Amino acid sequence: QTFADQAVIAIENVRLFTELGIRNLDLTTALEQKSATAEVLRVIAGSPTDTQPVFDLVAQRAGVLCKAEVAVVSRYDGATIELAAIDGLAPEAIRIVRGLYPLDVRTETVTSRVIRHAEVVHVPDVMHDTDYAAKDLARAAQYRAALGVPIMRNGKVIGTIFVGRATPGPFSDSQVDLLQTFADQAVIAIDNVRLF
Repeated sequence: QTFADQAVIAIENVRLFTELGIRNLDLTTALEQKSATAEVLRVIAGSPTDTQPVFDLVAQRAGVLCKAEVAVVSRYDGATIELAAIDGLAPEAIRIVRGLYPLDVRTETVTSRVIRHAEVVHVPDVMHDTDYAAKDLARAAQYRAALGVPIMRNGKVIGTIFVGRATPGPFSDSQVDLLQTFADQAVIAIDNVRLF
């Protein structure tokens, strides 16, 4: 009888999710994203005087949840862009990324565009973007689609979160929202360190 009652609950859940247009994959993705943001908050609480563990975790979780081959967190001091964290890169690509930094804000990369325009930059295929200057990096890191989100504090860009994926095409709205949430959490970590 208990199993029969549970079967009715399962059938009702499927019917409701179908009516709402929610697939199991969507629900799983939403739960993974919530879990990741909670994990970042725990790391922030556990390292109030050091942003590095937060940046490392943000890069790692952003890469995984955006199904990206590369994820990079950068900091911007108003003059130059500094590397804060890298995840998912092959050794050759890491060498190339490190060689780009400190990055000039005038360079035609997704990261520099995010900083110059203070907004999300979404490039479905960097190989078809005639202005994109980091095509060697894209080849080495094996990404085609790129997404960059600003880390904003008091209306000014203080960094970016970048992800690059091998498959060309747009990232989903939920992935953009996730990176924006991570960016907000990065600001919390930076402010905590400053206050301490």
